[in-house]
Amino acid sequence: MSMKRLTILALLCFALAIPALAQAQAKTAHSFAVLPFKVNNAKYQYLSKGAQAPVTNRLTWLGYFEPVAEDKIAPAGGHLPASAAEAQSMMGLIGADYLVVGNLDFQDNDKQINVELKIYDRLGKTWAKSSTVPMEGLLPALERLSNDARAEVFKRPGEDAKTAERKEARAEAQAKMPVPKNSDFVVGDTGEAPMGPAGGPVMNPQFRYEGGAETPGRWQSQSLRFASVSMAVGDFVGDKKNRVIIAGTNTLYAYEFFQNTLKPLGEYKLGPRIKLLRVSLLDLNHDGKAEIIATGLDDPEGNAQPRSFILNFNNGKFENFMPPQKMYLSVVRTPPTNQPTLLGQRKGNHGPFEESGVSEMFYQDGSLQPVRRLHLPSIANLFNFAYLPEGNTDKIVVLNEYSYMKVFTQELEAQFTQEEGYNSSSNYVIIDERLPGMDMGTRDTGVEDFYYVPIRMLPVSFDSRGKYELLVNKDISVASQIFTKFRRFSQGEVQSLFWDGVGMSMAWKTRRIKGTVVDLGLEDLKNDGKKQLIVCLNSYSGAIGESAEKTVIVTYELDSGK
Repeated sequence: MSMKRLTILALLCFALAIPALAQAQAKTAHSFAVLPFKVNNAKYQYLSKGAQAPVTNRLTWLGYFEPVAEDKIAPAGGHLPASAAEAQSMMGLIGADYLVVGNLDFQDNDKQINVELKIYDRLGKTWAKSSTVPMEGLLPALERLSNDARAEVFKRPGEDAKTAERKEARAEAQAKMPVPKNSDFVVGDTGEAPMGPAGGPVMNPQFRYEGGAETPGRWQSQSLRFASVSMAVGDFVGDKKNRVIIAGTNTLYAYEFFQNTLKPLGEYKLGPRIKLLRVSLLDLNHDGKAEIIATGLDDPEGNAQPRSFILNFNNGKFENFMPPQKMYLSVVRTPPTNQPTLLGQRKGNHGPFEESGVSEMFYQDGSLQPVRRLHLPSIANLFNFAYLPEGNTDKIVVLNEYSYMKVFTQELEAQFTQEEGYNSSSNYVIIDERLPGMDMGTRDTGVEDFYYVPIRMLPVSFDSRGKYELLVNKDISVASQIFTKFRRFSQGEVQSLFWDGVGMSMAWKTRRIKGTVVDLGLEDLKNDGKKQLIVCLNSYSGAIGESAEKTVIVTYELDSGK
């Protein structure tokens, strides 16, 4: 037989074998049906089918576990089985090997939702798991429960291995993180066995900690007579020494560290119509001393307009560096140099922030000009994002309007969502309608009255290898979990988070801090050649504000254990 005939015969055999292979694969593939979810709230009935789709997508494993056609589910008529026997009957009607049933139970005036996933099989076995999350955490909860079902019910190969790989990656990444040597810092809080910087175990992370004012490595200022909203530390005098600017509601205060206390240098009242949101420092004209940049609102309770004041501090007095600017201004470290950069954003047509986004600003000849638009997620505004350098690229970390942390790539691909509150403040902007571009998740609450401006996040690197961490404040308050607009926190703790390849993990945290944290800094406030972690906080005035808040500055040495 010639070679040509052999080739033709082989091709014919392969062609005849394809239908047989497909039929064999079809016989081995199991089918499942995800019924529309049961929803106990008429307002959210649209989620009945809305939750059905992501669960179906997550459970699908082509060739092994495949969903039945939509028209086969229709005869069920939206009815959910009350028992395993009824579920088996429905599986026969639908023609599925597994029946997936979901329940969305809204609680606490629709602020929380209990998500339940239940799976029946032909043998009468039942698997069920549930999770209670805030409304905006619905989709991540559905994905987590579906992943659990893939591993525990469908026994999908590799699921357990992937989980082990993630844990191993986190442990390896955390072992490489430099940890400040200070007894006021607690290492590890991942829920797994935490390891110290030398590889040894640390205290049980489930314990809670509080520190006193006289703890070694920790310094606390006297109580200042006003409540603060922001803080900035740097050289605004021009003598190579750092001092601190503290922003009150509408007043700026200058202090210096002197004989273990804060010595007042001066104050500047911006007027009763002004409500400050943030203060920053940056040397705009490159004369060796930083300008003071205070940004906020003019007429905050009426037709609020952004207003930024740029000032010098000369001979113990505040002086105008340039006329007030009709925009928000702040200083953020930006790639590729990771140097402090002045950014600006104007008021939007339909909300407090311009829809086109945030711009880098350049000072020249007495005026500020935008030089480029930053490529940021749609939910970002001037106050709620930070760049976190990671190797040759940067992550973009954004706090959504519920203070939940979201991580994006430079290409704006969403990679991670942290369903916990960080950097919340009581500083708000009044809005008249839903903010365009704000991240609402699955929440449907109608018109919002306030947008709370978060305190700044700090990307820092403690070692020569250039591994960056993000310093944030963890919100701690029982009352704020019950009342959405309650923003006074009795306690807080500063946490150092890092990207572990999968999400944000904690390298270390401070012991509990009593009071409401309003700003963070990492500078040499004491002018002793060493940078300190600087925390500005307001004393807790009680759940109903029965006492006046006062400002306190707390510093932590990073190497007090040496």
